[in-house]
Amino acid sequence: MIRNRTVFAILTLTALLLPAITQAHPHAWIDLRIDFQRDADGQITHMLHHWRFDPTYGQYLYDDAQQHQSGDTPEARLQGLADEILDNLDEYAWYTHLRVADESLAIAAASDPSMEMDAGLLHFRFRLELERPVDPAATPLEYRIYDPTYFIEILHQEPHGTRILSASGLADATCRAELVRPRPDPALVARALALDYGASVDYDLGQHFAERVTVRCE
Repeated sequence: MIRNRTVFAILTLTALLLPAITQAHPHAWIDLRIDFQRDADGQITHMLHHWRFDPTYGQYLYDDAQQHQSGDTPEARLQGLADEILDNLDEYAWYTHLRVADESLAIAAASDPSMEMDAGLLHFRFRLELERPVDPAATPLEYRIYDPTYFIEILHQEPHGTRILSASGLADATCRAELVRPRPDPALVARALALDYGASVDYDLGQHFAERVTVRCE
């Protein structure tokens, strides 16, 4: 059974999550890595997410999993949390927004969730299948990844936040990813800083703080 408390842990971050934090958005942070997979024809077919949670939030999620998830080992309980989070992010399209030729591109399926604690940091990985293959040599692929409520800030890791992999699994030297950092209106920044845990967000606040990445290949 899906537990609403865990859903809120990943999507709304209640005050129990980080009781010492100031009243401002965001309340937690994710370092992001993305790998796009090309098939033998050079088409992008899948998108691999790697999230690294900030130490405080990651420890909270780890402790929550150990206390409430079923399983005989810490790893099994983490896997239960990974499965649950992936399932509940379905409603939010896994925070992932794709565009090709100025048109939205949907996600066909999500799979292979995993979670592990490594050197005090919690890592979450999963795989998305694109609704249709994209040829990045013919048409650039653009994406943004963000929490619409902006409770969580998601930024790419440096220097290799985005990679394009060939069918062999190696980085494709014919491709490049261009990242544009957000420049939100000062009024939106002020609004985010004024929000506390209990505040409702009546519009897609997170999009204004999202990085935009464009993938092109030769």
